[in-house]
Amino acid sequence: MAEDYNDRSLSTYQTVSGFKAEDITLLAKIAPFVEPYLPQMTDKFYARLLSDPSAAAMLEGRVEALKATHLVWLKELFSGQSEETIVRRQEMIGQVHVKARIPPVFLAASMSFLRGTFPELLALVLANKAETVAATAALMRTLDMCQYLIDRTYLQCLMDNLGIKPALLNRLMTT
Repeated sequence: MAEDYNDRSLSTYQTVSGFKAEDITLLAKIAPFVEPYLPQMTDKFYARLLSDPSAAAMLEGRVEALKATHLVWLKELFSGQSEETIVRRQEMIGQVHVKARIPPVFLAASMSFLRGTFPELLALVLANKAETVAATAALMRTLDMCQYLIDRTYLQCLMDNLGIKPALLNRLMTT
């Protein structure tokens, strides 16, 4: 992978999105309130996935194992891991998705599901409106960064497979 390109890109992403280390700290602080609800959220998510014939076909025979992995990932969002650990984990998830031939539409739809579900949960479990607003913003920035990191892994694999340099891909995407 073109590591320096990725690091510059990530730095730009974080500056513009507003993601900061305090987001990780805040999510770790609210973990005890959120974690009891994560298994139920995973169940809802997989029920939604299974309602789509394309997704259901890809999940056949693997739902319980994938649910367990998804739950671990959700818990990691609230674990207070270092930014570097989060970045490496999302890159690894992206690589697994590419190897498993999971189309990017499923990642985008999954993140959308979480962005639509988490605010209601945070409003339910957190004590006051200001805390809920701050936690929701931190979680949305974190989910967005996760999606960005996984998406860029898809792009990196595409570039590697086609022998395209990052500068050329950027030029092709913006022409």
